[in-house]
Amino acid sequence: MQIRLFIDQPLAVGLTVALPENQVHYLRNVLRVESGVELFVFNGKDGEFSAVLSVLNKRGGQIQICRQLREQPKKQDVRLYFSPLKKDRTELVIEKATELGVTRIIPVITQYTSVKRVNVERLKTIALEACEQCRRLDVPEIFEPVALTDLLKEQDETKPLLVHLDETGAGKKAREIFNGLDRVSFLVGPEGGFSQQERDRIAQTKNTLGMDLGERILRAETATIAAVALFMCQ
Repeated sequence: MQIRLFIDQPLAVGLTVALPENQVHYLRNVLRVESGVELFVFNGKDGEFSAVLSVLNKRGGQIQICRQLREQPKKQDVRLYFSPLKKDRTELVIEKATELGVTRIIPVITQYTSVKRVNVERLKTIALEACEQCRRLDVPEIFEPVALTDLLKEQDETKPLLVHLDETGAGKKAREIFNGLDRVSFLVGPEGGFSQQERDRIAQTKNTLGMDLGERILRAETATIAAVALFMCQ
């Protein structure tokens, strides 16, 4: 079994690092491992390291950093603005967006958004666990919700292209949008889509473009995953 942990401390070969209480509990009581086991650790800044669990008991735990396995890659700029969904679906969006490499995740409140209270700390935990599972070396930033009107006010030529998922069929195909693009923001509306007023406002906003994902009506979480995957796999 490969155990991978996010360590919120500086990491370097030779360091001894004390583990926080929640990770000690996870290793002792959930995984039931013993001292001497090999771990793989990362902190989102210094790359990935192999470590040995040198101490694990009721009083705490420590790891000894042995060698660096991977250097920290250059961070991409891929942003996701999504309208919050019901709990399980929102958590799915966070998990899959993290696995696919999104670097900033921002809930956005639209006219038809049905879920307007978001537990950001819970979403951060889900993203962190997804990073541990998928071998990602950085952790996406997750922000408090913003209003769509405020997002559009801030959008200009200095920001990444804002690609909104256009359910009307009027958007461009992914291959027309992503060719040569190295940073991007995605805007995904709620289950009911954007209102006509919102669509008009988006169309009038600089540095935005609609994208068509085909003739089928996709659930919001499916559309999000499909759009990000298309960009990441180009």
